Amino acid sequence: MTQNGRIKRFALILSIVFLLAAVISMHAEAADVEAENLSKRCKYEGDFSVHADRLRDDDLDSAQRVNKGKTLSISWKDDVPVASVFLSFYYAPVAYTVMQFDGSGNKLSEDPGILLYNNLIETLPETRKVSIRAEEDNCAFCSLYAYGEGTVQDYHPFRPTIEKADFLTFAMHPDDEVLFLGAIYPIYETQRGLSGLSIIMSTKLPEKNQRLRRQEDMNGAWTLGMKTQPVFGGFPDIPQDYYSKFKHTFTADDVKRYVATQVRKYRPEVVVTQDVNGEYGHWQHKVLSEGVQAGVKAAADPNYQPKGYEKLEPWEVKKLYIHLYSQNKLTLDVNAPITELGGKTAFEAATEAYQWHRSQTKNNNHFVSTTEYSIAEFGLAYTTVGEDTAGVNDMFEHVDPMTLSVTPTPEPTPEPTDTPALTDTPEPTAEPTEVPTEEPTAPPTDTPAPVETPVPQPTEAPAPQEPSGFSDMWVLMIGGGLLLLLIVLLVALLIARKRR
Repeated sequence: MTQNGRIKRFALILSIVFLLAAVISMHAEAADVEAENLSKRCKYEGDFSVHADRLRDDDLDSAQRVNKGKTLSISWKDDVPVASVFLSFYYAPVAYTVMQFDGSGNKLSEDPGILLYNNLIETLPETRKVSIRAEEDNCAFCSLYAYGEGTVQDYHPFRPTIEKADFLTFAMHPDDEVLFLGAIYPIYETQRGLSGLSIIMSTKLPEKNQRLRRQEDMNGAWTLGMKTQPVFGGFPDIPQDYYSKFKHTFTADDVKRYVATQVRKYRPEVVVTQDVNGEYGHWQHKVLSEGVQAGVKAAADPNYQPKGYEKLEPWEVKKLYIHLYSQNKLTLDVNAPITELGGKTAFEAATEAYQWHRSQTKNNNHFVSTTEYSIAEFGLAYTTVGEDTAGVNDMFEHVDPMTLSVTPTPEPTPEPTDTPALTDTPEPTAEPTEVPTEEPTAPPTDTPAPVETPVPQPTEAPAPQEPSGFSDMWVLMIGGGLLLLLIVLLVALLIARKRR
């Protein structure tokens, strides 16, 4: 064989090797393909009357109640390639047990279930039935699906709720944590590695989509980089037009008692909440801001015990930041690329997260902004460690690094002042009626009913763009592969010419 022939043969071999590598890479990426829903090929049963249509429809507000000690099962035949079972709670997750059985009814495993709203149970190769036993009352499932290989869109592997948080955020409605507090988690949890927890106050909604709103919030939270599933407070959502009729169902003292309890429970160093003026003037945002300020201070008072809540040890928050607060201003850098988010900025992450709130984006004209209601602008409303240094723009400035889950990058700052800056928040004169801690207290029925409160019709807005997905990766991968192949062939041809 001539020298030129050997070079051509070598180039051909290189091309084949590259193409094989590309095929293998594409096969690996195929694991990111959305899993096929195989539920219609499965059988639903239990030791009670099971309504399978409520478990495998697309309506998150239809649910199957499972009484304590009762068992719900989903099974399939050998020719159904089930790889996982997806289980979602309608109300807050309660204790349950997962059991897997083979085709002959032999038990393969029995494990306590993970306490997430959405759970993915990986099935063993020989499993043909998965059974779920409720270990507590107030248990209701809105979904029980069987999936093949691939990813399940609404499942996110949130970690169990943390015992101590570095920071807490309190937002009024599910989308408010993105629209107004959307930079906090990309910067402080994803980039800095601190431990945060989002608390959404209003999840008892007047429209029939309260479970949908929670799902949208969890999808958006994961996009923001949250590692812990949000906590949903169960307070009512009351539109502006119904303030005078329903204002007694949500007061600053309700918020104060709830916030003081959550602060004592999760013991954060920093708390962040919404604008005292309610951003665009929403009355519930205003009540939230007032109640959070009072609750943060009450949490540190050993003589304060909120009626109707468990007794917990007092906890002193080091700093409280309020969105758009006019004093002791701080501006977050929301346009810096974040490596842990693939180079996206905090602003881009918040914008993408808001797209998950489809029930809201189609009905209003709100959007993530760095101008009006900027996600970058906050002010220090309360501190026990001294005021911030101008220009540092760090919510954890002066906070002892030894109290945090990770040690943040130190910033040169002066010694904290001796006198903490406190906001003046009037104390309410009387205790209103009790409110739930995390969920409405009424037990669910087989088909949970939404709260009957009229809702004004919002204005129309453009539909949101779909979050970027796996199709973009295919385009980049195939294009890059072809380009690399072309370079290999050109190099081979150049070598061949030189050696003639």
